Amino acid sequence: MNIGVWIPVGILCMIRVSECIECFNCQNIADPNECKNTSQCSSGQSCSLQTFQADSELRYNMGCQNNQLCSSLAVSPQSIIGRSVQTRQQYICHECCSTDRCNENLCFHKTPSECTDDETLDCARLNTLFNVCADIHHAKITCPKFCGLCQLVDGNWAEWGTWTQCSVTCANGTQERTRTCSHPPPSNGGLNCSGPAVDTKLCTKQLCPVHGNWADWSSWSSCSVTCDVGLMKKTRTCTNPRPDRFGDNCYGDASEYTVCKNEHCIAPVHGNWSTWSVWSNCSVTCDGGLQKRSRSCTNPKPNARGDYCFGDNCEYTVCQNQPCVSPVHGNWSAWSVWSTCSVTCNGGLQKRSRTCTNP
Repeated sequence: MNIGVWIPVGILCMIRVSECIECFNCQNIADPNECKNTSQCSSGQSCSLQTFQADSELRYNMGCQNNQLCSSLAVSPQSIIGRSVQTRQQYICHECCSTDRCNENLCFHKTPSECTDDETLDCARLNTLFNVCADIHHAKITCPKFCGLCQLVDGNWAEWGTWTQCSVTCANGTQERTRTCSHPPPSNGGLNCSGPAVDTKLCTKQLCPVHGNWADWSSWSSCSVTCDVGLMKKTRTCTNPRPDRFGDNCYGDASEYTVCKNEHCIAPVHGNWSTWSVWSNCSVTCDGGLQKRSRSCTNPKPNARGDYCFGDNCEYTVCQNQPCVSPVHGNWSAWSVWSTCSVTCNGGLQKRSRTCTNP
């Protein structure tokens, strides 16, 4: 801080040449009424309140600045223009101090309802000597009729509109309301409304659901076998984030598999037939029957990777034995005796018989 600037101001305060203006001094704040810091202005400075937008939010800078609106020659160079800390800055101010020690009265008067000049002032003489009409926004308070400013209208805000719906359906959002500079609108060189046209406030809804999301895949596991063909596996979890407050679970599989090939565990062994067994006895003791012989796939026996023997493991052949009984040919037995005559008179017949039973 430049000491050369502040020492003369302190001396002026002690000798009461002019009143030391003390202003609120805060930068980039959301609410001017929360400002507690103060600073002492230099000669020719007054208190200021500036507004600006920062990330869609209205912010404020408060402190001292060089006189601007109150720059008429009618204001004494030794006078103090501004307000003390007892009267905070306002958006709309229609007059400036023109005498020492008048800070509390600054902005006391509002816009006049009729276009009349201040009876205590000689507007023609003041304009001749000090060109008072050059400062339009000072002249409209003191000499509006003389300076031809009766048609000048400063803008004024209309009432705030209703708050909009919250910008979100869950968690934290914002609501807005707007107003227009239309009560009345500025005209004929009048000042536009000072301050924000949009007001924003925080709105809080219930917490949003948290939908699940997959974490990264794990690395592949080792092969499930040490030889031949096996499987490898990798996994993931639904923890990035974990679903919460009725949020959706992760979609998809939590595991994946892939085939892994290693060296063969054992060499393949193909099967081969053993030698045939001897023929079995005939299946019957007389007449024709069958004989059987067999072999096994054990010379060698195939392992899990080898081929089984090709062909049949059994063979059959016909065997012929002696007939089971000798042949017996039929032969007639002896004739029986003649039967008696079939009639008792005249001619008749007699009968005799034999059988093929011998043997």
